[in-house]
Amino acid sequence: MSRAGAIVLAGAIGLGLAAPAHADPSVWARARDPRVEQRREVLRQVDALLGRYRRAARLHADAAGLATAYLDEARGLLSRADAATSPDPALRLRAAEVLQSLRDLPAATRIYESVANADAPAPLRAQAWAELAICYVKAGRHHDEVRAYGEALALEPGSLSRARLLANRAEAYMAVGDLESSVAGYRASLAALGTAPFDMLRSGVTTLWGLAVALDRSGDLDQALRQIDLARTYDFADRALTDPAWFFVPPYDEAWYSALGQWATARHAELAAVRVEAYARAVARWRDYLSQAPPDDRWAPLARHRLAQCDRERAAYVEGLRLGRRSRSP
Repeated sequence: MSRAGAIVLAGAIGLGLAAPAHADPSVWARARDPRVEQRREVLRQVDALLGRYRRAARLHADAAGLATAYLDEARGLLSRADAATSPDPALRLRAAEVLQSLRDLPAATRIYESVANADAPAPLRAQAWAELAICYVKAGRHHDEVRAYGEALALEPGSLSRARLLANRAEAYMAVGDLESSVAGYRASLAALGTAPFDMLRSGVTTLWGLAVALDRSGDLDQALRQIDLARTYDFADRALTDPAWFFVPPYDEAWYSALGQWATARHAELAAVRVEAYARAVARWRDYLSQAPPDDRWAPLARHRLAQCDRERAAYVEGLRLGRRSRSP
């Protein structure tokens, strides 16, 4: 399954969730405990560094060292402030976000869990549960992932954020083999999203692709390809699937998405040469999936069936072209 937010990924901005606000401490709070203002200052500095990290990672893909330098500086600030064990859940959340971005998932998971299960403001707990789900999927804990998205949905009121959470939970359902819940989840996500073009571009396109895979794995190839056709009315070049905020779990699942995309092109392209090439690429991508999937892969039997089906369809189309040319020749 694929995950959006992702890639991606770390932070409320990556998930499409609103970054949790931390209200400025009152004069009385600062007077009672000067550490409140100190924590507030650390948050300001860390947020600035995270913003620079995201911009560097987005605009300078080849400058990974520069981007990581901002994270290392943020980690130092948080460590000196004992953020991982701070009584301030917002500070703990930032510590987890930095650790997650640095790929220290066990440490990030522990801190996110401390915020998710704390008596913290709902926006902070919603983000913690959503980020926990990303940590769980990377650890292969898919049932925990489903539960985490459910907890986040119970706290998140925003329609766009809910749409993304529903779509990601649908991916988690697919990972555990519950295709009925997966298809229903994708459709609920699209219903929450509506039809606003900008929102569809931001989130709906990848949701349609996920729905396509779930429908295909449910046995409905034709409906699956229709979802890809619809996604391409918003994103004809499939750019959403190469966005840095998108990743595949397992990584070889990318071949399944690509195979379906090439198949959709093969069925509808106007030029015969484009259709022939797309069929060939679809067949190749099915083979890629099967060559990379482990022997116990849940979807490998269907992939073998789709490979044979696509190859027969390709051969029939090529043969039709050959016979058509012969019938028109003098």
